[in-house]
Amino acid sequence: MKKLLFFLLVFLAPVVSFASIDTIAVDVGISVFKTMPLGVVPFNESAGIDWIEEHPHQILTRDANLSGRFDVVASDKFNLALFSRSHAEYYITGKVEPQKDGKLRVECYLYVSKSKDLLLGESYTVQQKDLRRAMHAFFDEVTLRLCGERGVASTKLAYVSKIEGVKQVVVSDYDGFHRSQVTRDTSISMMPVWTLGNKGLVYVNFKTNRPRLYTKNFGGSEKPLFSQFDQTYSPAVNPRTGELLFSSTKDGKTDLYLGNAETGKARKFAYLKSNQTSPAWSPFATEVMFTSDRGGGPQIFVMNKDGSDMRRVTFMGRYNERASWSPSGDRIAYTSMDNGKMNIYTCALDGSDIMQLTNNAGNNVHPTWSPDGKLIAFSSNRSGSYQIYIMRFDGANVTRITQGGENTSPTWSWFYDNDKQQTKEGAK
Repeated sequence: MKKLLFFLLVFLAPVVSFASIDTIAVDVGISVFKTMPLGVVPFNESAGIDWIEEHPHQILTRDANLSGRFDVVASDKFNLALFSRSHAEYYITGKVEPQKDGKLRVECYLYVSKSKDLLLGESYTVQQKDLRRAMHAFFDEVTLRLCGERGVASTKLAYVSKIEGVKQVVVSDYDGFHRSQVTRDTSISMMPVWTLGNKGLVYVNFKTNRPRLYTKNFGGSEKPLFSQFDQTYSPAVNPRTGELLFSSTKDGKTDLYLGNAETGKARKFAYLKSNQTSPAWSPFATEVMFTSDRGGGPQIFVMNKDGSDMRRVTFMGRYNERASWSPSGDRIAYTSMDNGKMNIYTCALDGSDIMQLTNNAGNNVHPTWSPDGKLIAFSSNRSGSYQIYIMRFDGANVTRITQGGENTSPTWSWFYDNDKQQTKEGAK
């Protein structure tokens, strides 16, 4: 057990020790990719609405600022001079009316600033508690119309939150709102990952005094996985088949295994002399990235899905771990130790084009890509306690999305196939 505990500390926790790393640094916080100015005007709201959260335009402003695609040009009313001066060719506004059944009818519009032509109109009839979800759905429609790509406002994050002194798995909207608790154990839960279709989570729990994998569909009951192993952790879900890669330790040796959560069967994934953990499937499920100590300290390696053609990815620095594959498959984000601090880097698959995304701001760990590849969520103790942050893929626009307590180990959901869950009518 001591060997396992040491291995978990080395590979899975935000360890601080002294090491040096040679790298190519960029100016952290200065964006290198172009954003689109977007006007946002407050909605015309009927009197008497008792708002329990943010107003519609405030939710849309937050979505735009977090998106990595837009810069908000805020105005109390339509202001062509301001929008023209700020190069905001489009603006968002709308109106809200209460209904007799207590719901709200929210009409959302995307206009061309210069001509005031309606480019997109949607309406939603929702309970006020579902307003945020409706606004996220509309903003994703705006992103698709203006950028030609899906937005991530309707996606979610799973992460670990310390609740009443115990680490539990929770899920929230991608912006940190509407948090719900998934596990309610007296023992530690950690390392959540999403199952296919975002139907549930796989995570690690220590209720047997050993790290073991469990799965739970939302609204369902918890199920233990691969009980034939004494210790299982570091799950990774195949994005095509749903199969699980995970680590298991026996007699002080840690290996990767491939298992089927339905049948409970599992087999060793690769026969290597070194320890392997923290697997990550490529977005096309053709390759697997993982952390290994075969070079002495932890480094990131990649191999084919059948375990062949293993090659090393990271070479600079003596401590590199926890790789997360970008949705396009051309880059990875990972954690590296830099002068005794943990920082987040990205690089190409051959280890070239290294970019440092965090610097001089506490320890920064566990990066996870948004499904559109524009954003990276991570945890950092820059504020004193560990919290979840979102930044653009180039390290700019760092935004904290959790408050209070301790929050770590974020993992981004896939896109939802049913983004339009809201009761929606076509705007007239």
